[in-house]
Amino acid sequence: MRIAVEDGLSHIREALQAEGYVVTKLSPGRMEGVSAAVVTGLSNNFMGIHDTNGNPFPVIDATGMTVDEVIRQVKERALH
Repeated sequence: MRIAVEDGLSHIREALQAEGYVVTKLSPGRMEGVSAAVVTGLSNNFMGIHDTNGNPFPVIDATGMTVDEVIRQVKERALH
């Protein structure tokens, strides 16, 4: 499963990789095949993905969450 993670969230990137996820940088043109995206509140408007109605994948705002909470959200909400 491929998860896009915003720059600056290296602790989340590393934790997701340790869980066996393929992690990619959150960037325009590289979102095909992504099962979920993890962002922070400061940039949750990146590429307009804050509006999850038009996205083919869930967007998880990691603001205020622990790494374990983010991983739980990815497991619960990511497209399988």
